[in-house]
Amino acid sequence: MNILNNENIIYKKAEGIEYIQFKKLLEYGIKHAYTLKGENINFRSNSKEEKDSYNKIFNAVGLDVNTYVKPLQKHTANVRCIDRVIKKEELEDIDGLITDKPQIALTTTNADCILFLFYDPVKKVIANIHSGWRGTFQKIAQKAVVKMINNYRCNPEDINCFINPCIRKCHFEVGEDVKELCEDIFSFTNRTNEFIEIGKIVDGEQKYFIDTVLINKILLEEIGIKKENIFDSGICSVCNKDKISSYRVEGKDFKLATSIISL
Repeated sequence: MNILNNENIIYKKAEGIEYIQFKKLLEYGIKHAYTLKGENINFRSNSKEEKDSYNKIFNAVGLDVNTYVKPLQKHTANVRCIDRVIKKEELEDIDGLITDKPQIALTTTNADCILFLFYDPVKKVIANIHSGWRGTFQKIAQKAVVKMINNYRCNPEDINCFINPCIRKCHFEVGEDVKELCEDIFSFTNRTNEFIEIGKIVDGEQKYFIDTVLINKILLEEIGIKKENIFDSGICSVCNKDKISSYRVEGKDFKLATSIISL
């Protein structure tokens, strides 16, 4: 799939780094990006490329690299409201960030997991949420919206959601245990047949494909976000492994991409 075919995004290259941006966020004047693969680009903590990679993407979108805040990301459903620049060591077991303060860049990283960006143009509130399948099963994206409503008085009908590249149903293959857990948690939707598909039998074990993106869209609409305010990049990290970082493809030597957003 050509990653440029999606009407919601545009491709850019600057400062020696490639990235995509959402057209709607650009219309609002919100600085943001999701990074693509590139030589010496890696946002994995303590990698030799990490510092230079952050410098490149922040320079490319016109942000001060000293303003970024990143959680440690442990596949939790914990979301933190941010009012100042703090070190990631203070954000252990945090997978989502929200702020209404300018001069703070919220960042997350992924290599298959979903990274959500949220923006409320009325209350001027942004969020950046990391959600792997565990986070999805814990409904972290929905909980982030609830926190935006409760802590910042956002109206869910005003909130825009943006879904970055991630693994999609076509490649998110799981076993019986994860499939059954998914059915148990989301049976209330009466739509499990839409986001769970039977796969092949591998080494005597039945496999299934799960659409975590669709699950999250259902959860977001349930909490009050309008369907037309959900903008999906439509990009599968595995299908586009030449451009998108993927743990399932790269294994233990995987590299990380980042998603950034700032008021």
